[in-house]
Amino acid sequence: MVDTGVVDAPTVILVGSISGGIGAWIRIVVRDECIARGVASWKAILSINLVGSGLAGAALRLPTDPLSLAAISLGFLGGFTTFSSMCLDAVVQWVGLRRRASALIVAATMLGGPVIAAIATSVVAVATVATATIPLVGEPRAGRRRMVHHFSGVTFISIGACLGSGIRVSMHLLAPIVGLPVWTATAVVNAVGAGFAGFVFRWLCALDIAGAPRHSPNRRLVTERLLIFGFAGGLTTMSALSVEMLVATRESWWLGASIGAINIALGLPATILGWWIASRLFPSRECFITQDEARVLSS
Repeated sequence: MVDTGVVDAPTVILVGSISGGIGAWIRIVVRDECIARGVASWKAILSINLVGSGLAGAALRLPTDPLSLAAISLGFLGGFTTFSSMCLDAVVQWVGLRRRASALIVAATMLGGPVIAAIATSVVAVATVATATIPLVGEPRAGRRRMVHHFSGVTFISIGACLGSGIRVSMHLLAPIVGLPVWTATAVVNAVGAGFAGFVFRWLCALDIAGAPRHSPNRRLVTERLLIFGFAGGLTTMSALSVEMLVATRESWWLGASIGAINIALGLPATILGWWIASRLFPSRECFITQDEARVLSS
């Protein structure tokens, strides 16, 4: 997707890793701010993926040098968007018996991403970016606490995302060397990252008495930031996938659709498999609820 020209591979990997870590941290800041305003996490991730896909489409039209383009598309936008969280959100909604939301997550992301990327590439001049300003919820102290929360997580999110982004960029550069199209590398890292996210989430998160997944306790937040938000988020990418699907459709609509179908066919089962393995290894967390919650649910 990105022509690195004469820039050496180690430089591209280093720049992609650092910018991917920054993108992943901004993704979590945006997601957490959306949650603080009453927006569901899966809706925030869906919006982030669609916005990131549009930005990746616009980046195709930017007359910039190969290294800068690699930093923007492979690095920052690759870390900003996430395929693993999309798959994980779809599985969590399905397990929680919110089947329409699960289907919406997959359909809106996989169809909306390439469409928005196509619209962005068709815009010849991008003049301004409209930013909606939403007032903070609660007293100013709550806003300050969230800022502390955001910056307290930058280290672990960035470390994990830098590592994941570095692997993703390396796979991107390796694919043409071994004679494979670049989209195959994206499919592989997306599937591996989705499976890893499913495993870690189920490892950290118990099920309530109704079988719905609970968010991991605060004492596991560092691990969640490092492994799910950071590593899996940096390893996977929705923006690159959207652009790859868009570029492929110019050659053949079937090829573009097949690339998306392959990613979903690998990613969702990988997430479920990771979830299943963790549930078998850690069966004691099947019912992680307090006594008070049990009384309420049984009444």
